[in-house]
Amino acid sequence: MEGRDRQDATMGGVGVAAGSDAGTDVLAAPDRLVSLHDTGLTSTPDAALDEIAERVRRLLGVPVALVSLVDPGGQWFPGQAGLPHPWSVQRHTPLSHSFCQHVVASAEPLVVVDARDDARVDENLAIRDLGVIAYAGIPLLDGAGNVLGSLCAIDHRPRRWTAAELDLLSGLAAGCAAELRVRLALAAAVRDRERRDRVEQDLAAAYQRSQSLLLASQAFIDATGLADIRRRLADLVSATLRPVSVRVAVLDDGGSYRLHDGATTTPSEGVVLPFTPGDRSGGGERELLTVVGDGEESDDGLPGGFRAWLARQGMRVALVMRLLGRDGELGLVVLGWPDAPRLEDADRLYATTIAGYVAQAVARVRFVEHRVNVAHEMQAAMLAPLPDVPGVELVARYRPADAHEDVGGDWYDVSLLPGGPGPVLAASVGDVVGHTLDSAVRMGQVRSMLRQAAWDVGGGPASALAATERAITGDALGHAGTAVLVHLRREAGRWVMTWTNAGHPPPVVVSAAGAVTVLEGLDPLFGYPVALQRPRGDHHAVLHDGDTLFLHTDGLVERPGEDLDEGHRRLGAALARHAGLAPDALVDATIAEVAPAATDDVVVLALRLGVDDD
Repeated sequence: MEGRDRQDATMGGVGVAAGSDAGTDVLAAPDRLVSLHDTGLTSTPDAALDEIAERVRRLLGVPVALVSLVDPGGQWFPGQAGLPHPWSVQRHTPLSHSFCQHVVASAEPLVVVDARDDARVDENLAIRDLGVIAYAGIPLLDGAGNVLGSLCAIDHRPRRWTAAELDLLSGLAAGCAAELRVRLALAAAVRDRERRDRVEQDLAAAYQRSQSLLLASQAFIDATGLADIRRRLADLVSATLRPVSVRVAVLDDGGSYRLHDGATTTPSEGVVLPFTPGDRSGGGERELLTVVGDGEESDDGLPGGFRAWLARQGMRVALVMRLLGRDGELGLVVLGWPDAPRLEDADRLYATTIAGYVAQAVARVRFVEHRVNVAHEMQAAMLAPLPDVPGVELVARYRPADAHEDVGGDWYDVSLLPGGPGPVLAASVGDVVGHTLDSAVRMGQVRSMLRQAAWDVGGGPASALAATERAITGDALGHAGTAVLVHLRREAGRWVMTWTNAGHPPPVVVSAAGAVTVLEGLDPLFGYPVALQRPRGDHHAVLHDGDTLFLHTDGLVERPGEDLDEGHRRLGAALARHAGLAPDALVDATIAEVAPAATDDVVVLALRLGVDDD
């Protein structure tokens, strides 16, 4: 007994009587019970824990080993090896049969040489029913330090456990506890995911309530014409108000509302809506009018002709929203339904809010309408005809993102520079940051400055670009973008190419046989402070008769959501397929294949090199 007591003291075995307040409090601790539940373990056999128990039984040479978890109602064994029938099937006992509860209550190992002579457990029914004589149990802890149960070894006869055996059991218990903590971590992850799902559902509901107005605030920002505004309006209201008819009428110079679905904001031939600017519901200044065409409800301020028009459209109810601009009324939006919709106050507020955004869009496209005319005139000047260059076939294409203004920040330019022993063909393709008319103005300045620098500065393309960049910075113009500048000179039956690249898509050379070569070499974009701190460099290559130099802007290879390298791969494949075509056919086929619906300006400049007949 003295040896046994010394061994218990060495292991820190502190006895806690079953059913004591301290033991009950520990077993019933809420955090601990939550952890037990989250393990997902019951008396159902668990293969991994059975394996751990079997390992204990085999390595320690004991008849029984258990992975025991304990709660106030008893203990269960998701992992066991060697239990006799029926315990091996039930895998559960009441606390009256539990040694492991002492491990949980004390949070210390429990080592028993002979349970029949140990006051801590000599009344435990496991001695009689399960033949537990010698016992060694090691606590199984969760991540917070709660003892969930024990990994225990059981012998049916007295046994003095050696230090090596207890160390081995402790190591196996550490692995078992790690297994439990993994399951707890998975349970926590599932719980977090469920909590996130609930939060996401709540947020989704709130999001749906606000999304329509958010979309409305952004839906018309880049609208390009009345047809575009009407289409976006229909998309916007279809999911919320669900009208079957969406019409836009614009107030013309003669004071008539004209229904029009084309691009013009001041139609002269659109159907006149039987409604006049003086019509008001009840003579007030309300922006929103409700019309019921079957007599159930009406607004006295509305003209009878409008009700008749509504009936001809098969509409029984309409919301008429006035489009009010800074300088007065611009037009109407008419939403119609064949049956009375259930429109709440929030729906009316939503409709009125949308009308405000539509009014802003109509005012803006009217302003742009004037700019379009200016842009068309600028287009001819900005995209000057290509020069006649002996020995070189030139093809250029410009496809702007904004089809209305027909200009943007992309450019191409070709000119012949004087030099010895022969002239130098200078070509550039670039992209000034931005789109539409303002970008076109900046593009024109940059292109002209580059051409002037090429003539006056001398040296290679890098010198011309650096000089242009210094001028942009010195004059505080703020222009920035990408560009590639190329010089081509005919020498000794071949073409010597020198180029510099400021953050632009690389030049591509297509041989007559269809080989595609990408010319690398990249410097920073122009117009940014970092670029001024680094010298720009020239790169050199030798081209041959029959080669085609293909220059382009990023709009050709960019697609939303696609990696840019994939765009370059598509371009190379298309050029190889169409290499045998004439230059103009090569360019058109490549654009059609690579960028059939580009969302950015597209510029392509192709130079087919040949022999100078002169």
